[in-house]
Amino acid sequence: MVEPRGGWLLLAGALLLASSVGAQAPPERLEQATEQLPPDLLLDVGVEVLDPGLPPPGEPVPDDVFPDLRRSESRYIAVELAQTLQASGHWGAVRVIPAPTDAVDVVVRGEILESNGKELALRITAEDARGQRWLREKYKVEAAPRTYDSGEGRGPVEPFAEIYHRVANDLLKERRRLDDPEVREIRAVAGLSFAAEVAPDVFGDYLETDRRGRLEVARLPADDDPMFQRCLAIRERDYLLVDTLNEHYARLHAEMAEPYQGWRQFSYDEQIALEEVRRKARTQKLLGALAIAAGIFVEDAPPGARDAAIIGGTLAVQAGIQTGGEARIHREALDELARSFDSEVAPILVEVEGEVLQLQGSAETQYLEWRELLRDIYLTETGLAIDADSGEVLPSVAPGEADDTAGPAG
Repeated sequence: MVEPRGGWLLLAGALLLASSVGAQAPPERLEQATEQLPPDLLLDVGVEVLDPGLPPPGEPVPDDVFPDLRRSESRYIAVELAQTLQASGHWGAVRVIPAPTDAVDVVVRGEILESNGKELALRITAEDARGQRWLREKYKVEAAPRTYDSGEGRGPVEPFAEIYHRVANDLLKERRRLDDPEVREIRAVAGLSFAAEVAPDVFGDYLETDRRGRLEVARLPADDDPMFQRCLAIRERDYLLVDTLNEHYARLHAEMAEPYQGWRQFSYDEQIALEEVRRKARTQKLLGALAIAAGIFVEDAPPGARDAAIIGGTLAVQAGIQTGGEARIHREALDELARSFDSEVAPILVEVEGEVLQLQGSAETQYLEWRELLRDIYLTETGLAIDADSGEVLPSVAPGEADDTAGPAG
């Protein structure tokens, strides 16, 4: 019997050593570019503002989810991910985009599944302009306590940097599967998608869908096609507005950094404390319930012992309820702190048909309003007209053509 026991001890020791080695594994680092690609092989990336992961309107919000903070986090995390991708050096322009669009080379979308300072869990999807899926993964990282210790001479450390590194590295793996013609095709499809979005009656048939449901180029406009050149010019104006909104997101990110880091550190400590509080509350309630049960069902207990057990058990249950109430106070304090994080962007002025218009509301609201104006801008700058009944673009009439059909002057 000695040898088996020794074998079990050796096995247990090996498992313990393996678990300790796994726990000390270094975090995943960001893979950075070592050489610069030609501009026509760099794919632009749009990182959509994340879904905050809130329940539908009318449904209860979990106690550990703070809506105001989640909405701010959805922007903060998008900026953090975009900055990570840009820092890798493997991509063209990387922008945070406030609303869904198909006119970007690669679009990254995400949802916050969990965020409490101790753990961050995201669901990330990504696809290129053709509709080819790149990613559909869940990522989860637990912050190490030391990441909240800024130490002397250095600023706060991003506690969840590894999750952004993982996403960036996974996107890079998919990028490396593409050959140069595929990259150029993605860029062409993105440009034509924007043109079809702005002027569907003109460019709607330049793209077609293959049997796999992916977009592909059916035909290309001429290099000097004035309408397509106008679309590209409007696309640059769209980029300028998005860049303006990105300045807002970057400012929000910078303003949030210090208080958000403080909240996450506080929340980290709170999570540890809450786990202890819940464990203590459950223990108190369980012991109290057992004491009450013993006082009721143990018939041969000494005189007065049954009453004492019931009274003591009731007090223990009440203590457990009170301890649980302390957790609720902590949540309310976090909720109040979170309300100060959400902010609105200053109104942006745009010019349409010689008239200066003001976009108002959040960055997301202003961008949606702007997208509705793009078609008007295109029609104004190309001189095209819209049929009032069908909504279709009317054929343009060259100067002098109207006179040819009017007949001789009287």
